[in-house]
Amino acid sequence: MQEPTPNELAQQITRRANALGISIASLCRQAGVSRRWFEFLKKRTPRAVEAYIKIEQQLTALEQEQTAGQKANQ
Repeated sequence: MQEPTPNELAQQITRRANALGISIASLCRQAGVSRRWFEFLKKRTPRAVEAYIKIEQQLTALEQEQTAGQKANQ
């Protein structure tokens, strides 16, 4: 399987954040990553993988919180 391009990763992050109702700026702030880094990612400028990992971890945590909250409300 082919590795996703930086632009594809940025699109994936944006879709997931939108599904959670969170802005990219807020997500980056919570993940401890600069918003500027995300803009570089969208423009296909290579940057540190650690920043992507931080965003991925924060998105996963937010998705899990949302799922847990939905289950608690049932």
